[in-house]
Amino acid sequence: MRAAAVTAVVLLALTGLTTAANATGCTPVGSWTGHVTRTDGDHPTKLVFKANGSVFLTNEQNTTTKGSWWWTGATTFHYKFRGEKVYDENGAYFAYVDFDQDAVQSGPNGFTSSGPSTFFLADGTNLGTSAITFTMTRV
Repeated sequence: MRAAAVTAVVLLALTGLTTAANATGCTPVGSWTGHVTRTDGDHPTKLVFKANGSVFLTNEQNTTTKGSWWWTGATTFHYKFRGEKVYDENGAYFAYVDFDQDAVQSGPNGFTSSGPSTFFLADGTNLGTSAITFTMTRV
């Protein structure tokens, strides 16, 4: 009985976040295009957020990586990816990237996000962490 009450409270809280986001017209669900800013400049990118909490990133090398996202407030959300593959100029896989992003949606058609990005060689050697940002527009 107590577990059912706790479940009901959690569901109401989650519904409240979804309702608040929808009331302001803010939801990341859908397709986005824009750029990611790293230490070496801006790079084009695409993101697709699904209602089930999945998000897909397609980078400038046309590699698609699956991640996850969740609400953190009425106009804020978090998303993360693990293992985005990076290829050299000859098309050989040599590294991967893990990153976490805290996002703020500015109306229904735009958001920016920022957070740490950690680069690894294919063998798992950690090359370091730096801050990256995304600037996205709904497609």
